[in-house]
Amino acid sequence: MKKLLLSMLGSFVLILSFAKSPKNPTRDFYLIQIYHCSTPAQIANIDAYLKNTYLPYLHQNSISKVGVFAPLDNDTAADKRIYVWMPLKSIDELDVLDQKIEKLDPMGKDPVIHLEMADSSLPYNRIEKILTRAFKFQPNYVTKSSLTKSSSRVYEYRSYESATENLHLRKVHMFNEGGEVPLFERLNFNAIFYSKVIAGSRMPNLIYMTSFNNMDDRNAHWKAFGGDEVWKKISVAQEYLKSVNRNETVLMSARDYADF
Repeated sequence: MKKLLLSMLGSFVLILSFAKSPKNPTRDFYLIQIYHCSTPAQIANIDAYLKNTYLPYLHQNSISKVGVFAPLDNDTAADKRIYVWMPLKSIDELDVLDQKIEKLDPMGKDPVIHLEMADSSLPYNRIEKILTRAFKFQPNYVTKSSLTKSSSRVYEYRSYESATENLHLRKVHMFNEGGEVPLFERLNFNAIFYSKVIAGSRMPNLIYMTSFNNMDDRNAHWKAFGGDEVWKKISVAQEYLKSVNRNETVLMSARDYADF
């Protein structure tokens, strides 16, 4: 009888915990802001602006975690870039931030909107903004990692474009119900976020980011991924074939003044 009562009590606690937990957890929004530059001086200027002005401004406006990344090949690339990644709990946060910036006097000298270089040349060539929403199988960005923060750590940013909305949703399904997200987790890819693009210049599209100790670690992980039985199965599944027609991979390092 005692065992029966304990079993019933355990079942009741389990049911109660499920009842209290949200069926559909709130999913993050991510703003990805890319500064496109053509000279090292522009990159240095953007770094100084982000470190001394923009990130402190975001922190003061309740955006506590901001990532800043740069491609490993920035030095030799014609299109030199700085990626700023902002996780948002609600799209309203972006609206509030935009309203605050809109109220700044463009004729004044507020450093948040005045980042011209000392010689009055353009601080960057253009800014690209992408708004994404987290996948349902990872609704929030990962705040902890099994990796140590170091100068050799590599962040892998991947963008998967599809030819049609149907094919795009199939690729998103492949990550979620198809098992790709759990596979990344099982193989310790240290994924920071997975998301589908809801506004941007290249759509339909999805973007995600994984991280590794160094390049050798990154290559070893992808070798294990390619040989895994789950990937071998879903990569040839008829429902997912030809779901991606353009894949962009950017290997990056994190700026030490940012939060990641």
